[in-house]
Amino acid sequence: MTTHPLKFVSALGLLVLLAFRPAPPARLTVYLVGDSTMADKQEKAFPETGWGMPFKYFFDETVTVDNRAQNGRSTKTFLTENRWQPVAAALHPGDYVLIQFGHNDEVPTKRSYTPEADFKANLLRFVAETRAKKAWPVLITPVARRK
Repeated sequence: MTTHPLKFVSALGLLVLLAFRPAPPARLTVYLVGDSTMADKQEKAFPETGWGMPFKYFFDETVTVDNRAQNGRSTKTFLTENRWQPVAAALHPGDYVLIQFGHNDEVPTKRSYTPEADFKANLLRFVAETRAKKAWPVLITPVARRK
């Protein structure tokens, strides 16, 4: 049984075209770690919102925004409550970690208080562990509250 030459050329042409099509976009995750100014809020808290809530709407289906920010958290409590460790474990090359703390670290009367040297060490830990996974850490200046 012989194959018609036109069918062979057509099939070969299709293979050539498929070989040069762009690769599907890689999936990546953007993790948000921080305090209430970035956190997702429950409906009962509206109109209070964190800036992380609408952040996912700026991306297409190739990006997952995983918001781990929580009200009242500091770099210290994010670590002691085991909130950072699952993020670090889940990181893949090319992921991003947006890190925003400061409000709850700075108040000496709060349980979340973090001395300045520890605050710096905690941020450096987040950065180092993110980079170790070939992901991208981004330090974000805390936003103004209640203004």
